Amino acid sequence: MSKNSLTLSLSGVEQLLKEIEKMGGNVNEAAEKAIMASAQPFTQDLKLAIVKHRRSGLTESALRSPQQVKWEGNRCSLHVGFDMAAGGLPAIFLEYGTPRMSARPFIRPAISKAKRNMVQLQSQALHAIMKDLKP
Repeated sequence: MSKNSLTLSLSGVEQLLKEIEKMGGNVNEAAEKAIMASAQPFTQDLKLAIVKHRRSGLTESALRSPQQVKWEGNRCSLHVGFDMAAGGLPAIFLEYGTPRMSARPFIRPAISKAKRNMVQLQSQALHAIMKDLKP
C-alpha cells in the first residue's frame, strides 16, 4: 500500500454491504461503486485547485481520474491523485513549498474535505444499489 494513502474504517458501510448481500446483490460490485462515488469529488477538487497554478498544463494533465479498484483479500483500494512520472512532481512543490517558494496547500485541504464527505457519499451509493435490488 502506498505510504500516502487515506484509510477509513467504515462500520456503517459494512452493515449496508451485508444487507445488499442478503438481498442477492454483488457485494464486491457494490463496494467498487461506493468507493468510486467517494473518489470522484476528491479528484474534482484537485482538478479545480490545480487550475489556479497552471503554467504549462503538465501537472494538470498528470492528475489521474479514478479508474480501477484493486482488491487485496477483502480490502479494496483506488489510486487517485497525481502521477509523478507523468509530470505530477510540481504538485508536491506547490503543496509543501520550496526554500524559495511558500507552500500553497491544495491537496491536504482536499483530503480533509473528502474525509468529511466520504462516508455520506458511499452510503448514498449503497442505498441507491439497495433501492435497485428491492422487488
